[in-house]
Amino acid sequence: MRRRRTLELGVLFGLGPALLALGPRWTVSVGILAVGILCAAALGADPSFPRAGFWGLAGARAGLPRVLARAAVVGAALLAFAVVTARPLLPRTQPGLWTLIMLLYPLSAYAQELAFRTFFFHRYATLFTRPAARVLASGLIFGWAHVAVNNGAGILLATAAGLAMAATYERSRSTLLVTIEHALYGDLAFTAGLGALFYSKARWVAGLSP
Repeated sequence: MRRRRTLELGVLFGLGPALLALGPRWTVSVGILAVGILCAAALGADPSFPRAGFWGLAGARAGLPRVLARAAVVGAALLAFAVVTARPLLPRTQPGLWTLIMLLYPLSAYAQELAFRTFFFHRYATLFTRPAARVLASGLIFGWAHVAVNNGAGILLATAAGLAMAATYERSRSTLLVTIEHALYGDLAFTAGLGALFYSKARWVAGLSP
């Protein structure tokens, strides 16, 4: 069982993103949603997984102040970076696109958190029995998954965010809470004009160029 789970982990979270990095950009968005649906179906079919785990309302209520405080710090840092580097803010340059991202990105965040946190922590609990190991593994594979965006800076930032969100999930076991945290980080990054780090139709882009 352990060997099979290790192989499954390698294929799903190791090989999968690498293959997406080789294809057209639209396959990344499709891949995110497909993995989210696949992981949700696997959790739903697993009798050992509590259905309340799809949201985790109690954990969200308890952990929300910490998440909002951390997001405020991250947002201030991102906006300061945008000002110092004279990056154009997306709400000013493309208000329609910015509004659409603010509304739709949380859906992508939920699909990703189902996979990288809820599914990962439940499915591979026997592989990572210590909390620190689970948090580290979840954060690292989340960062590696961003190889699909073909941007080194994006991978590094995603790894840092992944570690923070994995720690949040370890404390709260709330999919809703980490989805909120993920959505806030993503929306703040796009607002600050850093969207090219995580989404670009071009492949192998220089993500820090305006």
